[in-house]
Formats: sequence, structure tokens, C-alpha cells
Amino acid sequence: MKKSLLFAATALLFASVANAGPLTPYVGFDYVNMAPNVADSLPENYDVGSINAGLRYDNAGALELFYSRSMREKSNNGNMVTRGRLNGYGADLLISGYDFSQASILGSVGYGRFTTKMRDQGGNRNETGNVVRLGVGGEINPTLNWGFRAMFRYSLADSEAFKNAKEFSVGARYYFY
Repeated sequence: MKKSLLFAATALLFASVANAGPLTPYVGFDYVNMAPNVADSLPENYDVGSINAGLRYDNAGALELFYSRSMREKSNNGNMVTRGRLNGYGADLLISGYDFSQASILGSVGYGRFTTKMRDQGGNRNETGNVVRLGVGGEINPTLNWGFRAMFRYSLADSEAFKNAKEFSVGARYYFY
């Protein structure tokens, strides 16, 4: 709850500096399908919702903060049922590689902190790890205020629960011009 309130306050701060020269604040939402390389008993695929707030600099790049939370997924391994959930937050640096008139190709590098929450017959366990995220994608801006983005990210983690992950995300951004 504290992270959500902090994120909302950050989004309002970004909105308040609208029209601040070449910096353009924005907020967004993504649907992410994540396939982490997980421990044996954990679910292998997660549906994740992600909210973002960022500052874009003159269509050249952006700094974006994110908070992600997955649905609770279930895995059946013989007679053992395991439920897992991923939560994460962090920041990505996005670089616009090539701009068309209303579209751009994006590259990203970022850092995150993800927590894996697991529940099975042995009880509840939480594991937290640092994640380095590398990505490539594109964004289309049909209007000045709206953008639609698709990204593929590969994440490297130092967690026992998962070592790496492949993510595909689609989402929308609202720019405060």
C-alpha cells in the first residue's frame, strides 16, 4: 500500500511539471506476460499488471519508474500444489533509437527488485532478488497525448526462485503536454 501511495504521489509530481521545456511527464499501464526460469515447483507463466510514471526528454529517451504485481498463479506438480505471485518495482532508462513521424523504436536498460511469494503444503515463503532488465520495442503515438507501446524484455535475477525471465508487454501512456 505504501508503494502505491508513493507511486501516485510521484505521478502527481510529474503531472505538475508539465510544460517544463523539453521534459514531458507521463503515466501508463502495461499488461505483461512473464515467463521466468523458475524453481521446479513454481508456476512457469505469470500475468502481470504494471503501472508506470516517467519523464520523456524531447523524444530522445525517458526515465520510467514502474510497479508490477502478478495474479496468483497455480502449479500442479504431482500431488503438490504451489501458488506463486510476483511483485516488483524499479526504474528503466529508455532510449529512442529511431523516430518516424508518429512512431519510434525503443531500447531499454533498467534495474528492479522483485519478490516471489510462494505458498504450498510446506507453508509460505518469500524471496527477494535484484533484477537487471534489457529490452527492445516500439511505440506509436497517434495523438500528442497518447502513446501505445509493445516491449520485449529479458531480465537477469540473483534470486533462488528465478534466475532470468522473458517478458512481453503491451500498454498505453498518457503524456502531459
